[in-house]
Amino acid sequence: MDMKDIYSKSIEEEISIALDSLSKCEGEEVGKKCGVVFLKGSGKKGYKRFVVNVLNKTYSVELETREVLDLISGKPASKELALVIVRYLAYSSSGKASEGWVPYEKIPDSRKYLELFRKNVVRPFVRAFGSNPEKYELACRRIGGKKEKLGGISYSFYFLPKVQLLTQLWKGRDEYSQPAANVSFNSSVKHYLNARDLLLTAKIMVEFLEAEAKKI
Repeated sequence: MDMKDIYSKSIEEEISIALDSLSKCEGEEVGKKCGVVFLKGSGKKGYKRFVVNVLNKTYSVELETREVLDLISGKPASKELALVIVRYLAYSSSGKASEGWVPYEKIPDSRKYLELFRKNVVRPFVRAFGSNPEKYELACRRIGGKKEKLGGISYSFYFLPKVQLLTQLWKGRDEYSQPAANVSFNSSVKHYLNARDLLLTAKIMVEFLEAEAKKI
């Protein structure tokens, strides 16, 4: 199995299906449940859009044109990010917020994706920052990370308003111990994204950190 195989259809089709579902939802209810803003214009040409914070950026989900755009630059979000955002809005069931972090392997139905999680999240994370934890910390702070007093070098993020991620990096202690890394999730995340969506979310998180590190 590869990342392209985690969904039964192409990513474009998956986005379209999620947008169809989202268009049938009550906008104000979605806004309240997901912690986003729903805007509805007036008249026949009125627009409908959701304004969604992702890390330190803001995106607009345009229901009329079926686009997901960076609200500042006007550029389309990547297809993977667009899919995560739209599925978050369309399928969240809401749930009681709870404290604490859960590793990916504790997410319901995650077992079949564990090797993909290691391949596409953990290993790239270690390759990018295992020998340069200082750059990791800088990248985390630049995209809104909050340092946590947990294992390794830990930073928490609001990836989406109701979806928090915890990134952790452990430095190798000597030449015989290798660096390690992990990405965990807030314990109520199962109400907002499923295991395959969270695999994609963690992959995007590491890619965002890598992209930010290249700017330093």
